[in-house]
Amino acid sequence: MKPKELLKFYIENELVDILEPLGFKYAKSGPKFSRKIGPFTLSFSFCISKYSSEDHCIFWTAWSISSKDYKKWYKKIWDTELVSDVIIGSSDWNIPNWLESEHDHVVLYNSDVDNQEFKRFVHNVLNVGIPYYEQVIDWSTAADLALQAPIVFYGEVCDFYIMANQKDKAKQILDYALERATDEDYEELKVRMEKYFN
Repeated sequence: MKPKELLKFYIENELVDILEPLGFKYAKSGPKFSRKIGPFTLSFSFCISKYSSEDHCIFWTAWSISSKDYKKWYKKIWDTELVSDVIIGSSDWNIPNWLESEHDHVVLYNSDVDNQEFKRFVHNVLNVGIPYYEQVIDWSTAADLALQAPIVFYGEVCDFYIMANQKDKAKQILDYALERATDEDYEELKVRMEKYFN
């Protein structure tokens, strides 16, 4: 079985019926699951490794929180269109407590061992990935979670605190970031400091 077909089989037979009652919509074209709550959309999509082959599907998931509200707010404040409305995101291996198997990613072989491997993956989705990203319930929690990312975009974190009406935290983040900024980041952060606090 081709990798994409093998993954599709497990998604449609082992995951769709679990996630749809939780409010997730499945997009076959992705494949991708997403759920909107308030201004935030939690999504995760499947990525198949280029090293996959017949009866050997290696995959992982990419998770994100997006918000059209941030994109609109940014346009209003900065008169610039953002390319994406993703505010937080990472691959599954960067989610704290994501359980790993003997492989770096999920591996399906079109054999009996696939059931256990996919069950472990479903466990991670339900008990690790979704709860981790469900912490985002407002702009303050979005900022807090963005600060835990492997790569922190301090300007965006500052924006989220401004949107949460927490100017003190926004200023603390900018001060911290400016002290540690590289030349390319410094100017962007300095512009935010002048706009928001001067």
